Amino acid sequence: MVINQPIPNLHIIGIDHSETKVNMPNFIDVLNHLYNMKLSNPETPAILMDIRTTKTDNIIREKGYTQLIKQFTTDYHTLIDQIYTNVPHHVQSSGVLESYYSDHKPIYISLTAAQ
Repeated sequence: MVINQPIPNLHIIGIDHSETKVNMPNFIDVLNHLYNMKLSNPETPAILMDIRTTKTDNIIREKGYTQLIKQFTTDYHTLIDQIYTNVPHHVQSSGVLESYYSDHKPIYISLTAAQ
């Protein structure tokens, strides 16, 4: 990860969720708590990365976040590694890279500076 603070007060939150170890209602409660405590203010720019479930997609989108990754993120043609943001107008590019060491492909986001 390379960060040069292109957007003041940017929150970058990585979440690695295993559906076999954390039940979905608890995970949704955590997402709602995180949103209510930190991310409900539209003035707080945020990026949520690596949320490994499609069951929460609508919940996050309803809160004003845009899902950026549209390609497969694994060698098995699944899209489970994701990036959401509430500042899509600052996204210069995002996508999926190739990995030769894992069946999961790295995902990235590049932002433009705040005006």
